[in-house]
Amino acid sequence: MAYTLVPKLMIEAPALHIQNSSSIQIDLQTGSSQSLLIKTPAILLRHSFRGNFCCQSSLQRHGVLGSEKTGSILSCNKQGSVCLDRVIEGTNGSLNRDVEKKSNEQLLKKLSSSLRLTLDGPLVENDETTNNKILRSFCSHGKLLEASKLVDLMTRRNQIPDYPPCINLIRGLVNLGQTGKAANVLQIMVMSGGTPDIITYNMLISGLCRKGLLNSAIDFLDSMSLSGCLPDVITYNTILRAMFDRSKYDQGIQFWKDQLRKGCPPYLITSTILVELVCKHCGVIRAIEVMEELSVEGCSPDLVTYNSMVNFACKQGNFEDSALLIYNLLSHGLEPNAVTYNTLLHSFSTYGCWDGVDEILSVMNETSHPPSVVTYNILINGLCKHGLLDRAIDFFTQMVSKNCLPDIITYNTLLRALCKEAMVDEAIQVVHCLSDSSCSPSIITYNIVIDGLAKHGFMEKAMELYHQMEKHGICPDDVTYRCLIWGFCRADLIEEAVELLKEMGNSRHRVRDNCYRFIIHRLCQNSKLDSAKQVLKMMISSCHKLKSTVYSNIIAGIAGAGMNEAAMELREKLREWRILKE
Repeated sequence: MAYTLVPKLMIEAPALHIQNSSSIQIDLQTGSSQSLLIKTPAILLRHSFRGNFCCQSSLQRHGVLGSEKTGSILSCNKQGSVCLDRVIEGTNGSLNRDVEKKSNEQLLKKLSSSLRLTLDGPLVENDETTNNKILRSFCSHGKLLEASKLVDLMTRRNQIPDYPPCINLIRGLVNLGQTGKAANVLQIMVMSGGTPDIITYNMLISGLCRKGLLNSAIDFLDSMSLSGCLPDVITYNTILRAMFDRSKYDQGIQFWKDQLRKGCPPYLITSTILVELVCKHCGVIRAIEVMEELSVEGCSPDLVTYNSMVNFACKQGNFEDSALLIYNLLSHGLEPNAVTYNTLLHSFSTYGCWDGVDEILSVMNETSHPPSVVTYNILINGLCKHGLLDRAIDFFTQMVSKNCLPDIITYNTLLRALCKEAMVDEAIQVVHCLSDSSCSPSIITYNIVIDGLAKHGFMEKAMELYHQMEKHGICPDDVTYRCLIWGFCRADLIEEAVELLKEMGNSRHRVRDNCYRFIIHRLCQNSKLDSAKQVLKMMISSCHKLKSTVYSNIIAGIAGAGMNEAAMELREKLREWRILKE
């Protein structure tokens, strides 16, 4: 693309980007090698204009006319105002101009803000206040890389960047994964006398750890105190987890010991996390050894640490390690609490160790931590999962006799077990009793019993409970409708299922695709094609859009079941509705 510059006068401009500071004469009309090139829309200005003068340069494109092109005209007058004229090049070659006037100061600031970070070599110098304004603008508009370059520029010019935008810049760069640039800005900020907050430090250290730069993270941790921002428990936890994620177990243990020796507060949370990690990766015995080593450093384990380790051992089903931990706990003068006992009970009941359950219960009854509602819920749930409903009911009776009131979790657990054993009348009776008590049944309670009734074919009782639920002001949800629809389909009550589908559509409840498919298939089996078409239309008008292949698969499934005539009729109806193509 060629350009011709047609000036009305000669401009003498200082050559700011030429090592020789002498002024040069620029002949714009001849287009000589010394001409000043203004190319729009990209800004490639390399000179600044000073003084009161009148100049105007027209930008004209040589080429084939016939399509509109847009350029710009830079004009200055003696009053000091500057105009950017928009140039529209039409088919007749004439220039139409829309002039937007701006003050000289505003335009120069706009040009400088767009120029200074894009040009190589010596840059036009801004003062500290102007650069900080540009820095805030970059940060507020998400131009983080440009802001990072500007901070470097200000440092080279002995300018101090404002601290709030630097903090935002550091956090933004970390989120972008630019941890190196973030670390550089933080160092500049500290060297300038700023103090980053603990959140900024933790974000940077976390970003370094994610990239595996553990040594750099530790260096920043060591330098935090010098900058006036002390590390907190999150700082230490982040580095510890990163070390264990990279299988540096001994280094992680030694790191925490070193921090304690340097005067770090003996954070029990960090010690607990360290012991948990050692227990997970190196075993319980090694974790006990680490606890003893930490005690020497002034960070003795507490009951929370032991409970965490007991929980880990119980989840693994390792009762020998659990017993070892309890013995070690007692040897340190600590006493198990309700969390310790409940953790053990949950593990024993999960693995069916009922003798251990009885032993722990007897111990709890002799201590200051008797069984609570949480304890009984753990036991009842474990017994019900193993099919020991009679014993679960015995525990229920026992808790009531000890004035330990059951909660809705207790009742829901028993109701699920009663329905599983087809004791639906007893389940309905429990729900009726709950309705008149302070422990009101929830939507989950009703869904458990309705699902149990529907699975065993008691659809009349299920609908009675459904209406009772509505009477008590509890709105049915998707689970309620799904249980009822599948129950009607199992009982071959397809028309009732269709009516419930209509009710779901009116209340804007979502119906699963396989539910539509099953009902359509069963209607075709019963030669109820009109109802099948009706359900198919409901499926099409549902909120979620389906691909045409879904409907093709439905037709194929019906044909595959030997109902070719029904399949053909439904296919024709889908073509009529323009769902399937010819």
